[in-house]
Amino acid sequence: MHTTVSDGVWKREELFDYLREGGFEAFSITDHDAIDAYPVPVDLVERCIPGIEVDTKCNGVTARLLCYGIRTPDAPLLQRLRAQRAARKVRMEEIIAQLRRRGVDISLHDVERQADAAASLGRPHLARALVERGVVATVQEAFDRLIADEGDAYVSLDRLESAEAIRLAHESKAIVSIAHPTRLKSAASLDALREAGADAMEVVHPTADEALRSELSGYAEPHGLLETGGSDFHAPSPGYAPGISYQSSVFERFITNLTGRRYLL
Repeated sequence: MHTTVSDGVWKREELFDYLREGGFEAFSITDHDAIDAYPVPVDLVERCIPGIEVDTKCNGVTARLLCYGIRTPDAPLLQRLRAQRAARKVRMEEIIAQLRRRGVDISLHDVERQADAAASLGRPHLARALVERGVVATVQEAFDRLIADEGDAYVSLDRLESAEAIRLAHESKAIVSIAHPTRLKSAASLDALREAGADAMEVVHPTADEALRSELSGYAEPHGLLETGGSDFHAPSPGYAPGISYQSSVFERFITNLTGRRYLL
């Protein structure tokens, strides 16, 4: 799940209230490139799996990694990500320049207002700003027409190489899961991430229906990968809120590995 620390719309306190009311067995906040939403309140600590989502590049394409278990701000991965957060602002300025050249009336100030106190700027902030300015009707339209990876105004982010991110995550005592693998542009990228040392892959995700979940699980098991899942929550919408159902035995295997490596308190 994401908060306003990165590109979510709920502040950490709003998300904590929702988690309390919903009675979740476990949760993880995985903001992009930052753990500023932590620590969580004392009453939620026992259910919390600390996490972070890291934007990387693998074979020239975007690959996002979920790193679970990092608790200290001086962890090697977090030290490296501070430079990546700075690069996000430069990239945002370049995207805005592309849009303005195409006649779109948008500014960095518009985007920063959407980001509020976020630790890093992301495209969802820009998409919401475009909606507010009346350029598009929805966030999805902003991506589809303008700022998706193949969009007219897309500018790539100077991301960490996946193998380096995985190495730094392991040095930071984290388990690394390949985030929403359905979004990878090639099967070769999935193999490359596994060979680079990824420990798990995200099987349950809003982009994966039951058939696809079965296919992903069929890849994970013979390759010795743990299975993870999440709602990848950014903003509430009809029929979409934090929380997923997950097979208890699969989840317990993940937790056993996490606690066995002493990555939890």
